[in-house]
Amino acid sequence: MPTRFILILLNGVDLGLLPQFYQAAIDGSFNDSMIPKITILVTLLVLQFLLLKATYRASLHPLARYPGPWWAALTDWYTVYHIMKGDRHIDFYHLHEKYGDIVRFGPRRISVRSKNPLKDIYGVSANVKRSQVYASTAAFFGGTPHSNTTPDWKEHAFRRRVNVRALSPANIKGMEEKILQNIRYFHDTLVDGEGQDWSTPRNMSELIGYLISDIMGDMTFSKSFDVQRKPDNRDVMRGLPRAVADIHAVGYMPEIVTFGLHKIFFRNMIADITRFIALSASTFQWRFTQESCNDIFSTLLQARDDKTGEGFSTEQLVAEAGLFTVAGSDTTVTATTAIFFYLSHYPNCLSRLEQEIRSTFSSVDDIRIGAQLASCHYLLGCVEETLRLTPPVGSTLMREVLPGGLSVDGKWFSRGTDIAVPHYALHHDERYFPDPFTFKPERWLSQTTGCSNAIDVGVAPDLEPEPADSVREKSASPGSLAASVFVAFGVGRTSCIGKYLAYQEVLLVIARTLWLFDMRLERGSTLGEGSVKLGPGRERREEFQTWDRFVSMHQGPMLQFRRRELLSI
Repeated sequence: MPTRFILILLNGVDLGLLPQFYQAAIDGSFNDSMIPKITILVTLLVLQFLLLKATYRASLHPLARYPGPWWAALTDWYTVYHIMKGDRHIDFYHLHEKYGDIVRFGPRRISVRSKNPLKDIYGVSANVKRSQVYASTAAFFGGTPHSNTTPDWKEHAFRRRVNVRALSPANIKGMEEKILQNIRYFHDTLVDGEGQDWSTPRNMSELIGYLISDIMGDMTFSKSFDVQRKPDNRDVMRGLPRAVADIHAVGYMPEIVTFGLHKIFFRNMIADITRFIALSASTFQWRFTQESCNDIFSTLLQARDDKTGEGFSTEQLVAEAGLFTVAGSDTTVTATTAIFFYLSHYPNCLSRLEQEIRSTFSSVDDIRIGAQLASCHYLLGCVEETLRLTPPVGSTLMREVLPGGLSVDGKWFSRGTDIAVPHYALHHDERYFPDPFTFKPERWLSQTTGCSNAIDVGVAPDLEPEPADSVREKSASPGSLAASVFVAFGVGRTSCIGKYLAYQEVLLVIARTLWLFDMRLERGSTLGEGSVKLGPGRERREEFQTWDRFVSMHQGPMLQFRRRELLSI
């Protein structure tokens, strides 16, 4: 019907006038009376083109056989809408519940929710590269991609090797005091006065955000950003997640950058990025004037490619250091805050964890990276269950199929297809996680030994592109199936190299806090909880609510603390 309508309109315009319009423009005889006819003709031609394009995408495109929202097949603005709304993780869950394991959510984009595609899409031999949706990051951060956005696999492999060394267990252990000194100050902010009475409520999303930002500044540059101590420094860190979220949206509408429209529609984003770049540049210049320090920057500065002997350029150093600051903060902030939320909403779990920590360590100073901390199996189960329920990247890590195509779970996808596994949707699949919306740390514990089988936090990040997931596969417990689809830190050659550091930070913060303090949820507080008022998929009160815009944004919970009764410090 639309095609017939446009053809009827086109019949009302004499296409033979086109040569006349052209000749009139050449010889100068063009007059105002021609403008209405030209306007109508051009408008109808554009409409016809758009209609033909929509018809192709909806009916003739190779991905047209796969189900999904009808308007997602026509335009990536479907994805942009959900990025700006912050509910992509929930949308993917609902899409897969409605349409099945394979869903089309864009003109050339596919989401696959099941176990097998993880290796097909993210494995070492997968015929894919990073999606172009991530290319927008470099455009806003000085034009130099970091290791998480560079499309060159050889360049990525070199940077990954360097970054893995920077975050090796030995290096992290050597920087442990940088972590602990910031945690000590964080603990000072949890109580009022001497801390014998319950404190006024603390917004844990904010306090944890300040803490982790300072830790990453210290570990990267040997200089804290002083976000905890100086409120004036907080605007930069608050604005950065917003900026990253907007950049991700722009990745799905690159024409905005091509035509310079981002300068109009994303002024706040540009301002946030400019402030962060200025802070990074000043810290970077300060670090250059210092002697060699035990920090991540030193490792980057000394790095040399094994084949070429070349090191990082100044621009690449800035890009990689910025990656550690941003990516190293978001995952840990979300995970740590979410654990506080779930423990405060599941009192039995909190009591069991308090008992484990307080019986394992005789003093707070004993709580350090090592075997004793790793022996707190219920604590590890709480971490894993939190990351399952609230993965920091709730939606997808997109990959673009290269020439030659890609077979995923028996289905063939041609060159140019963007494909991914949705983390939140997979983590809430009842086939792998019965009662998927309930916080159950014991699902990660062996029924025979009570030990965590989910991840060995003492294992170093693999120098090979694909981390050793065999740690999970070797478990004979019922939890091994669940562990095989655990993707909170990604899988394959682009899995998160900061996984070991993130676990150590989370374990130290939670263990030391619960050893020193009692905590409780502020009476009547609902911040961070689900509610029917928040919309479909957010109605569960005991689920920590995040707004997934590639990075996770959240508020709450509001907790109160007091120093443990009869505790002498």
